[in-house]
Amino acid sequence: MRLLDILYLAFSALRSRKLRTILTILGMTIGPALYVAAIASTKGYGESLTRSLQTLGANVIQIMSMPGRGESRVELTDKTLQRLSEINGVAAVVPIYSISSATVRVKGATVELSPMEETYRIIAVDLKYLDDIFKGLQISEGNLSGTGSSIAVIGAKVSKPDNPDLPQINLGDAITIEMTASGGEKRAITVRVVGILREYGQGLFFNPDTTIFIPLRAGKRLTGSSAYQQALVIAKDESYVQQVQTEITNIMGSNLRTFSPQQMVQTIQQAMGQFSTFLASISFMSFIVAFLAIMTTMFTSVTERVREIGILKAVGFRTRHILGLFLTEAALIGLMGGLLGIIAGIVGANFFYLPFSNIRAPFRQPGRGQAATFSLQITPKITPDLLLATLAMAVVIGLLAGLIPAWRAARYRPVEALRYE
Repeated sequence: MRLLDILYLAFSALRSRKLRTILTILGMTIGPALYVAAIASTKGYGESLTRSLQTLGANVIQIMSMPGRGESRVELTDKTLQRLSEINGVAAVVPIYSISSATVRVKGATVELSPMEETYRIIAVDLKYLDDIFKGLQISEGNLSGTGSSIAVIGAKVSKPDNPDLPQINLGDAITIEMTASGGEKRAITVRVVGILREYGQGLFFNPDTTIFIPLRAGKRLTGSSAYQQALVIAKDESYVQQVQTEITNIMGSNLRTFSPQQMVQTIQQAMGQFSTFLASISFMSFIVAFLAIMTTMFTSVTERVREIGILKAVGFRTRHILGLFLTEAALIGLMGGLLGIIAGIVGANFFYLPFSNIRAPFRQPGRGQAATFSLQITPKITPDLLLATLAMAVVIGLLAGLIPAWRAARYRPVEALRYE
């Protein structure tokens, strides 16, 4: 007997019992729909968050000196950073002066900087490393280099601030920065804007859009300190980050705090993996319910069609043909339920993400009191592998559920089946 004949007979049998078949297929739909929606949602969220964090500097490690007493305190001096630069896997060590409390005078306006105010932030750093710290950073006007220490590169929102009380700053403008050094001495420098950055968005360590970048020598002159507040260690690539981070702790001790996006990425991946497994186990419960529903339907079908089975055997159908017929009916229920479930799961995953497709969440940056805003684009991750695996599971569930009823139908002898009332 040809496979097409079995398919035709199986489909005709299902069509003759439309209501029961439709209800069974709908019961089968729930499991694949939940599975696709759950896996696509958790993978999409995890990968979107991981991708966003990695663009903020996946190969960068922030180090900060923790308070300590006497010899236990570690100061980030040039000598200390030289030791760190010798660690295997380190491409560069970038010292930083971070100034959040100062007075800025530009174009006759005076702006008081404070960690709790959304004005400016001043970062003294070797300007050639800006592109390594902020991947994809682009210049809008001017350039990122210049001669001397009296230059500055400013962010897009420093040049054209959202706050109407802040002055617009253009290329070539002079900025005077005044602050009180650690010894109580008033220090001031004047820098000239040589570059304006394109709008970048929130970075993990700093927000370049609201930052005035000045050369490291200018920061040392302004703060009057030979010890840096923090430094960024740039690894050769992402694979070295954990090794470098561990080596820094081993060399410098616990009074030097290290932080990297890779830590967050690993934590997120582990959490998303566990959550995905949890949701998948819930969806498998729906598969079990569908298994029982298909088995019940198939047992009922066998009971109702005993005389039909007797007639088929009397006209030449063999045991394997009857077995194949009922297994095909069960597989078709699983197949149709799986296809509908996949469609429902795709729609459900995308519908669930509509309110969360563009999340802007506040988070507190390391070493800074002010909360920054983190923007995250989230889309569900629906792959052909996921869809094929889901459809295969639905068909297998159908076949397993129909196996015992099909075997029972195939064992009927023609005489017994024809005499069945």
